[in-house]
Amino acid sequence: MHLAARIESIINVTSTTKVYRLGYRGPSPGPGQFFMVWIPRVGEIPLSTADYEDGELLLAITRRGRVTGYIHENLRVGDRIYLRGPYGKGFNLPRGGDKTLLVGGGAGAAPLLFLAETIRERGGRCDALLGFRSGDEAFFLEEFKRSCGSLFLATDDGSMGSRGAIPDVLRQILGERGYDAIYLCGPEPMMAEVADLVRGTGLRLEASLERYMRCGVGICGTCVLDPLGLRVCRDGPVFPLEVIVRIDGFGRWWRGFDSRKTPI
Repeated sequence: MHLAARIESIINVTSTTKVYRLGYRGPSPGPGQFFMVWIPRVGEIPLSTADYEDGELLLAITRRGRVTGYIHENLRVGDRIYLRGPYGKGFNLPRGGDKTLLVGGGAGAAPLLFLAETIRERGGRCDALLGFRSGDEAFFLEEFKRSCGSLFLATDDGSMGSRGAIPDVLRQILGERGYDAIYLCGPEPMMAEVADLVRGTGLRLEASLERYMRCGVGICGTCVLDPLGLRVCRDGPVFPLEVIVRIDGFGRWWRGFDSRKTPI
């Protein structure tokens, strides 16, 4: 069943991403969980929660396809978005005393913000490493600064923070900071490189995966991970390192709506 959520505010944070604050009166989501977002006569897509508090749900929507394009172009304050969920298994909160690093690339910063806010509210501490193509595409920086002890930035063109990709900056940070756990979300090739970097170090890692989804409840099989048979919508979207390294083609391809392998 879908619940109607009224759009309370819209903020253009970059040329391709808008943040929608919704009035929501449904089950409370946890960090890393997602909703199936339905626009009548347009389509339905999964979107991770960027924050939730006191009946207000935050979604960061990056324009990518038909549904997100329609939302960007046509929905205004006062309109309604229809939600199913929350679904999936989210992040396991760090243990007391853990030194924790949140690593997000591009739109992957959104679900990690909810995690950062939750860690702070529970008296914990974390740092964040965020990567974007350029400073113009960066968002949620002030929110992460408020919730994290340190915020590290990487941009492809060097216009903000360090020049280079997330793994380049991460190598330096890991050598200096001595973290116990990493939480990861973003483009899958980047996540695959981070997983390879962390593998064998003893660091705990959890990553939020994205896959095509039709149902969101584990029936259709569109989001199954080969060869494990795990469903991203029900068994994830958050998986530990020991699962990620066993996914066939992780960081290289996934399956489209027609179940054919599609290069990432």
